[in-house]
Amino acid sequence: MINLWFFAAMIMALLAVWVAWFMAPRWARKGRVHARLRNAGDVEAESSSFWLSRFATRLTESSLAREDFREMQEAFSATGRHREQSQVLYLVYCWLIPAIVVFGGFVFLGPMGGMLVAAGAFLLPRRTIRSMGRRAEQRQNIEAVELCHLTRMLMEAGLSLERVLRLIAAQGRPMIPMLAMRLDRFNRLMESGAERTQALDELGENRRIPVLRSYVVLMKQSSQLGAGVSDSLDQIIEEAQKVERNRIQEETNRIGAKMTVIMMAFMLPALFILIGGPAVISIGEALTG
Repeated sequence: MINLWFFAAMIMALLAVWVAWFMAPRWARKGRVHARLRNAGDVEAESSSFWLSRFATRLTESSLAREDFREMQEAFSATGRHREQSQVLYLVYCWLIPAIVVFGGFVFLGPMGGMLVAAGAFLLPRRTIRSMGRRAEQRQNIEAVELCHLTRMLMEAGLSLERVLRLIAAQGRPMIPMLAMRLDRFNRLMESGAERTQALDELGENRRIPVLRSYVVLMKQSSQLGAGVSDSLDQIIEEAQKVERNRIQEETNRIGAKMTVIMMAFMLPALFILIGGPAVISIGEALTG
């Protein structure tokens, strides 16, 4: 018995020495790297050791879900999520939660009810994510107009593009909260030594935000040719405002058509009852009398 306790103590002592001499320095270096990355605004490496993130990466890189995730990633990217966050959210909302809902549907509603629940559980999250992405893109397109206004004002004061976007990201965040995330990414790329053209390409990579796309093209041309941007920014703003007015007018017209259907479905029957009700009562009393 004494020998058993002695060997156990020796093993624990060797394990403590191994942890103190070999593993502790590695853990300390890893912690310092994660701290630097968090200070730089990059949280991807922090979540890379999370088991759910690793599983989500394997799923989204497999042939089963690669194409589906590519479409969902565009919507997640429009809302400001980076790739690893998109992978985890895709796994949770498009696979794990639907799987739990489908299991409950088959248990409580039977085969037919379970099949209907399965169809809704897998289609509804994807439609919701797409609609969220479209709304985020529409909002960023409107915020890009404010970005053009701020850029014109600051560049007329003699500031460079990098300084302009750094000031806008720091001071103009309440005006452009969603675009500020893209500007933060641009500023981090410039601080890391990337070329301006490369950073601008990533800033305007989403082609469904036309105002921001035009802004990026203008800034690239200005940096290459050295031309002024005030008049061109005014043109972008004017065109964006015209497009927004047309969109609002189209939505107003659609609301009128929808209201017509609602009036026909709900108000006309009530109007017929109100007008024809007394006549029907009088005819009924005459026939019974």
